[in-house]
Amino acid sequence: MKGKSFVSYEMIANALFENYESVYDINMETSAYKTYFQSDSYKKLKLAKEGNNFFKELLAGVNRTIAVEDRGFVLHMLQRDVLLTGVRKEKYYTIVYRIQKDGRLIYHQLRATLQPAEDGIHILMGIRDIDDLVREQIAQRDKIEAMREKEKNHLEAILGSASAYMEANLSENRVLENVMGQKDGKYIYEKSIPSLKEISEYDAIQNWIADNLIIEGAEKYREVSSRKHLLSCFLKGDRRASLSFSARTIEGDDQPGKVVFYLYQEKPTQNIHVFCVFYDLTEEQKKEQELENLEQELLLSRIRNSTSQMQPHFLYNALGSIQEVILMDPQYASDLLGDFTVHLRSCVRAMTTDATISFDDELKNIKAYVNIEKMRLGKKLDVEYNIQTMDFNILPLCVQPLVENAIRHGIYKKGKAGGKVIIGTSEDHSSVYVRVKDNGVGFDASQLFQDMKPGKRDSTGLKNICFRLEKVMGASVDVFSEIGAGTIVTISLPKEGNHASNYSG
Repeated sequence: MKGKSFVSYEMIANALFENYESVYDINMETSAYKTYFQSDSYKKLKLAKEGNNFFKELLAGVNRTIAVEDRGFVLHMLQRDVLLTGVRKEKYYTIVYRIQKDGRLIYHQLRATLQPAEDGIHILMGIRDIDDLVREQIAQRDKIEAMREKEKNHLEAILGSASAYMEANLSENRVLENVMGQKDGKYIYEKSIPSLKEISEYDAIQNWIADNLIIEGAEKYREVSSRKHLLSCFLKGDRRASLSFSARTIEGDDQPGKVVFYLYQEKPTQNIHVFCVFYDLTEEQKKEQELENLEQELLLSRIRNSTSQMQPHFLYNALGSIQEVILMDPQYASDLLGDFTVHLRSCVRAMTTDATISFDDELKNIKAYVNIEKMRLGKKLDVEYNIQTMDFNILPLCVQPLVENAIRHGIYKKGKAGGKVIIGTSEDHSSVYVRVKDNGVGFDASQLFQDMKPGKRDSTGLKNICFRLEKVMGASVDVFSEIGAGTIVTISLPKEGNHASNYSG
């Protein structure tokens, strides 16, 4: 090599390979080389300041410096032909390997570039310590991989019990993936979900599901699943929505289910996406759902039943009549106000709890109500109490409405003739019986219960009483009525557990 060449390469090397631990200039025509500087680690290579055969002398040095696991790789990549091919193919020929230093493996990077010169083709090769950078990248990669694994596990957990799922771009009204109704390779719903080729718009596919698969809660499903609703939820900060539904299976069964909508924003485009997951309720979940529905229905039933006893016309009429009596008989008016207060208190209490009360408390409310009605009907109303047992509990406002029905729909409709209502209790070894009997106009009891099912007539009071007694106390209600003769309503309360009831609704 000519001194002039080496001086020029030294200047180039210093400029190109600043901060490198070792820099070499190799003449690819002759394999001669020059070492410009070496760190302590690379001095172990024992390469001379100048030499005649870089590739031969490198072989022994590699075994003293490079990590055992990487030696074969480094020797292969630094073979003359491999190195020359590499630098000709790429502007910078780069390999990463590890060296042994103080009992640790340190990552280094070798970078080589081709440089034509007066005496032939040269390769300038620099080596630098990149251990901190590589380990930071490894840590970042491991973190990303851990996050991906976590997301995968979360997704598997979400989809593990799912019967179907759908992903869509809400901003573009476009379905991205639609895997629905598959179980063990067979379609589980009554109708096949259209493919993305058939329906690709999000709102369109959700409307199809509401129209063709949902048999209970279709309108609610259509509302909650709509783009308009979900985008509104996202803008308000809600990232999740859900609702229950019932779908028809291929076997013709009604399958209760639940759908959860997970909302998120795609960072690159800022589009809002939704991930819909459909679940079929298991037997245990069905029971939990039924219990939740039952408790809700009991609450609504209690409120409907209680408020039905406080109809505005009854309140106004009762207070108006008491006002008239005040001037004629203040003491009687005072007694009526006391009865009115007892009845009102019972109605309010029944709205807030379904805890059972003693029959004695229910009887006080019945007598208060009867006294108010006697003020209005006078001698046309005769009420008899045939109480044989008082030692039991009952739901509040369950007997008084039966007495009210007997008076309003039985006795009052007889006109001037009036009639009689008998309120009685009895018991046997297993049950306690409460009966409300009247000799009013009567009705077709079988037709009444037929009409109650589809809600054709206003029988909310009786329907609620039956529902609450059956679900809370395990009781039953029997209605016998004969047109023109009167009506008998019998409540049968099982004795077992009667005093232990603590349902609080």
